[in-house]
Amino acid sequence: MALVEAPKEEAPDERLSYSSSTLLKNCEQKYCYYKIDKAPKDSDVSDSTEAFDIGKAFHQVLEDNNHTDVSLEGHLDNACRALEVEAHKGMIHAMLLRYLQVHAKSGLEVVRCELGLNNPKFIGYIDVILKDPKTGEWWIADLKTAGRYSPITTAKLANDVQLNLYCSFAEHIAAALELDVKKFMGARYRVTTKSKLKRKVGESYGAHVRRTAKNVVSYDIIVPIAEMSPAAVYKEHLKLQAKTVKFRKGTLKPTRNLSYCDSFFRSCDYFSRCHGKNFTEAQDQFEMLTSDNV
Repeated sequence: MALVEAPKEEAPDERLSYSSSTLLKNCEQKYCYYKIDKAPKDSDVSDSTEAFDIGKAFHQVLEDNNHTDVSLEGHLDNACRALEVEAHKGMIHAMLLRYLQVHAKSGLEVVRCELGLNNPKFIGYIDVILKDPKTGEWWIADLKTAGRYSPITTAKLANDVQLNLYCSFAEHIAAALELDVKKFMGARYRVTTKSKLKRKVGESYGAHVRRTAKNVVSYDIIVPIAEMSPAAVYKEHLKLQAKTVKFRKGTLKPTRNLSYCDSFFRSCDYFSRCHGKNFTEAQDQFEMLTSDNV
């Protein structure tokens, strides 16, 4: 088992990431279309990645400045320009300020950003490894951005698959980064919310950032390793990975989950392959009566 550094490359066929395993559990057929068949997406699929790119810019700045405010605006300018989200710069700036507040309050220091994990069965990247400089206690941390945060998420974090998978690598991380494995404390789940506030006419950039920051919340949830089950979760991951090998060899056929065709309030990228028509065509074939057109 090895730790992997950048550059990040496409995972070889037999390695399974957390995101791919999630897709596999939701719909085996979609997984195969996407990861194995490399099937072309339907022509009416939206190619907008704005929401994803906002989160990516947020992560990029924190990686570039090592979770500090050093040259914050310069890193922010570079990330927003590279990911073409300049229109959201003020909001991302506000999110970073709120995140840095909760990070400072934790008293933890960054050991490594974007730590790659890799073995023949798994590939993934931990956002940041954090350590208490006084005690030597350390955590793996996952950073998220979200429209809002639900307390239900907190309640189920001990069983979070991604966090448990990452924690299963604790011994290897400790050896690679010269950390005491006995002082591994578990995971930190850090979520920063977005804001829908727009910049007012005549409002300065600084005023917009300060006003937006009041509408943003950053959370740092501590998940003790004693409450987690990394070995059991990794064992389940191995079962899924073994299934993907069978798909690739053609010894097992994937099942379709037609309840997943509209997940996250958007049509599946491969809707036509299961329904015979793309989403737009399938929708337009029916007459729809509403309170507005009756």
